[in-house]
Amino acid sequence: MNGRRAAFFLVPMLFVGACTSTGEDDATDGDTSPPATAGSVDMGACEFDVPAGVEIECGTLPVPADRDDPDAGEIQLAFAIVRSAADSSAEDPVVYLSGGPGQSTLELVPQAFGLLYEPLTENRDLVLVDQRGTGLTEPSLACDEYSSWVRESLGSDLPPEELEAQAVRSLDECRQRLVDEGIDFADYNSAASAADLEDLRVAFGYDEWNLYGISYGTRLAQAAMRDHPDGIRSVVLDAAYPVDADLYEETPGNAVRAMEALFAACADDAGCAAEYSDLEQTFTSLVEELNASPAPVTVIDPTNGQRIEDELDGDSLVGFLFQTLYSTELLAHLPEIITAADDGEFGTIGLLLGALSQQLELVSIGQQLAVQCQEEVAFGTREEVAAAAAEHPLVEGFFEGAPTLGPGVFDVCDSWDAGEPGDGANDPVTSEIPALILAGGLDPITPPRWGEEIAEQLPNSYFVRFPFTGHGALPSHDCAVRIAADFLDDPGSQPATDCVDDIDSPAFTADDIEVEMTSFESEELGLTGLRPEDWTEVIPGVWQESVLASLVQRVVPGATAEQLLQTVGVQMGLTEPPQPVGELSAESFTWRLYRLDDLGQSVDLALADGPDGLLLVQLTTSPARNDVHRQEVFLPAVEALAPLS
Repeated sequence: MNGRRAAFFLVPMLFVGACTSTGEDDATDGDTSPPATAGSVDMGACEFDVPAGVEIECGTLPVPADRDDPDAGEIQLAFAIVRSAADSSAEDPVVYLSGGPGQSTLELVPQAFGLLYEPLTENRDLVLVDQRGTGLTEPSLACDEYSSWVRESLGSDLPPEELEAQAVRSLDECRQRLVDEGIDFADYNSAASAADLEDLRVAFGYDEWNLYGISYGTRLAQAAMRDHPDGIRSVVLDAAYPVDADLYEETPGNAVRAMEALFAACADDAGCAAEYSDLEQTFTSLVEELNASPAPVTVIDPTNGQRIEDELDGDSLVGFLFQTLYSTELLAHLPEIITAADDGEFGTIGLLLGALSQQLELVSIGQQLAVQCQEEVAFGTREEVAAAAAEHPLVEGFFEGAPTLGPGVFDVCDSWDAGEPGDGANDPVTSEIPALILAGGLDPITPPRWGEEIAEQLPNSYFVRFPFTGHGALPSHDCAVRIAADFLDDPGSQPATDCVDDIDSPAFTADDIEVEMTSFESEELGLTGLRPEDWTEVIPGVWQESVLASLVQRVVPGATAEQLLQTVGVQMGLTEPPQPVGELSAESFTWRLYRLDDLGQSVDLALADGPDGLLLVQLTTSPARNDVHRQEVFLPAVEALAPLS
């Protein structure tokens, strides 16, 4: 049943982590050497593509690898400063603390600037930093051995037990390589990262700044609040993770809670209940069926576009649902995806599994394990975690087979030898620093009650729960952006939260979809036309409602329609290129129209010969939403697209 691997290993543990409290008391007894200090900032070119129109300055700061030994070498901490477009920005910037642990911050700029970072730049500069061991910071603790194994094992016919053993061996190979390179895993923990932040603040000359943390980033923020409070003006904790939480023991129950909340949200929605009746029973029955007889699924290798035939069992389906519940934008699609799978259509699941696998390229698994083994695994036992999973039979198989998320993480950490946790590493943080705590009602990994627990320890905090929201409120809602902006402008006053009451339930059915089109002009694209007002422009000319619904409007210079269609046909495995299904005469051009179905997605394509090359408009959406999106998005976009004069 090789399908188990498809969900088990593609996404090990994104956006979750731990933090510790270590400081002067953690120094070795009798050590009289002075504390290690940072060097000076070195500004240079950014090592990533900077979005058009965004002012970003990049650099590195040398910080001590071992905070107790100034002679133990340095870490080159990579950072970037995004300048606010405000005429008069505040003097105290915001620092973005990514999750994971191990998630790169800087490497996400080209693909996610508008979603993750731009909302925090309205009134302030934004400091982006790759935490020690991650992203562009050197040395990197990325495990290419593991991510390469994931790709190479796609389509394997080996039994799950052997695949799990291979996963563990790939992690051990990574560990040995890092040790041979001189890495001391004990240097990679939240206290050290918090000290790095303080060094960066001092090097920049800021009197104080604000911290925004998401998931593990909230635990890093708590470490900074505890160890270096004087330079912190306020904190925003999004998808908050308490220092004293038992992550591995609590996650199976947290996952089930979120799944049941999704099923209840569908049952409470008249349209969803009618179209996808008894979604919970459909899902649980499908899990049993797939565990008894796995189904074929086509997974796309995101590195080369190759289509790989694999199998999906029930535990993998559970892992798929657990991971997709992170994404608020995908919640509306999940009833349709589950029901399609129940009807034998697994194309969308395979498509998303491929997309999820790509996230591994942006996660330093070595740093993740260094932190987790020190600060989370050290406070639990394999038996406790296994017993907790056994209390939730629906998800037990998934967590039992996940080498970095279930009981198996204890075996990995036994060989990783990451060091011992510092004093107080499992104690809740108390602080007078003003804090805004945001929680998503459908978050499968950091439930709202965790945010409430943190709020009890922070007397100057404000807790806001967002309905119908996954992992991270700020990337999900303009409402959360406004609340955070108000709080950052005046941390001493409770922000207005009325907009939370206006958050609608997900558009589970086509009847719930409402799209407003608005005009755009782009000098970079050389085009003018219409685009969906509430969809995010992820890169120039590509707007997304979600990863499953997108609109592309581009000029393809130097290409003919025949060449493009030939390429599309090869990618889809067609015996001949797609043929037109009609024409549309607009004011500027006559368009040739095509309709395709691929991997559970419906694609509308329009091509026309323009003065600067082939004009392309492409809508990709789900079959259930295609008619609405075609009428409200695709056709208006085709009719309006024209060269920018």
